[in-house]
Amino acid sequence: MHLPAIILPVLLGAATAVPTLDTRQRQERDVEMLYLFGIPGISSSGNNVNFIGRGTPGDCQNFPSFVKGFTQANPIDGFTCTLYFENNCRGSALTIGPVNPFRASEERKGGKDPVIESWKCSRIKKNP
Repeated sequence: MHLPAIILPVLLGAATAVPTLDTRQRQERDVEMLYLFGIPGISSSGNNVNFIGRGTPGDCQNFPSFVKGFTQANPIDGFTCTLYFENNCRGSALTIGPVNPFRASEERKGGKDPVIESWKCSRIKKNP
């Protein structure tokens, strides 16, 4: 009988029509969420971005070793970010959003810029 030959294409067509959770999660990887400015040792002119924080929203990211500090951090529109003073999103933290970016000069204590080691950004929930 040819029933399996008819059912199999129908099932395959239905399975590919709706994205799975895994597909949605893959689409959320490598999302631009955070801009850093004023990283020591990286030349830039004007307001050029020195680093773009990419990843999966909600996941903790450690800054790469070349980020030894920065003068300003801005979340990309639609995100709020938490900056942590220790690796792996631990320790004291600052939360920044579109209207309250991080500026090292405002957080300076004892004449030193704060050392921020890791970050995590999440999408801002839209009101219905």
